[in-house]
Amino acid sequence: MNLIELFSFFSLGFFGGFGHCIAMCHPFVLYTSSRFANGQIGYWNLLKPHFFYNFGRVITYSILGFVAGIFGGIVNIAGGLIGVQKISAVVAGSFLIVYAFLTLVGKNFIGKFEDKIVGNNVMSLLKKIQPSSPFALGLVLGLLPCGLLYSALIGSASKGSIFFSIMAMILFGFGTTFAMMVAAVFGNFIMRNKIIFNFVSVIVMLAMGGFFIYSGISF
Repeated sequence: MNLIELFSFFSLGFFGGFGHCIAMCHPFVLYTSSRFANGQIGYWNLLKPHFFYNFGRVITYSILGFVAGIFGGIVNIAGGLIGVQKISAVVAGSFLIVYAFLTLVGKNFIGKFEDKIVGNNVMSLLKKIQPSSPFALGLVLGLLPCGLLYSALIGSASKGSIFFSIMAMILFGFGTTFAMMVAAVFGNFIMRNKIIFNFVSVIVMLAMGGFFIYSGISF
């Protein structure tokens, strides 16, 4: 297993999280604080529900990685191992580059679609359902439509290995967790400077897209 490729998924989650994920999921961070922190004083009391929320997300990502690994294995066997792996890696990289470029020029219709779902539908549904625990909330919200998540899933499936896909998605989830935990404490500062964080995220997505494409064509 290529440790550099696995680390690239953590990097994608970490740097992408501080740009894309915080902008998209900031409402859920605020909701988790208001719903489960119960006004208790202290950083641990503030962060504890977010720890369980993000743990739920990582569990969901690992399950999605399991499914992606099965799908990738089936496709690779059916279509020829090397050729399909190359195509999958190039598709994942191309998606990241297009997504980052559209974000950079302010024409990211995928991101606007995500924001619309988050702003208009999911939050309204959460307020009606009132989830019983932050862990359950994370399990469910791990399924939210997300361009960054899609590219990670495609990239993880490209190896045709269930174990690789699961590990890649766990590392991706841990990477985004750092951003979500920081947002829980410094969310207002990050949102005030989201242009800077978003720009860094775009640069990293472009770099990771290039890395995926390079991995595909040089396999």
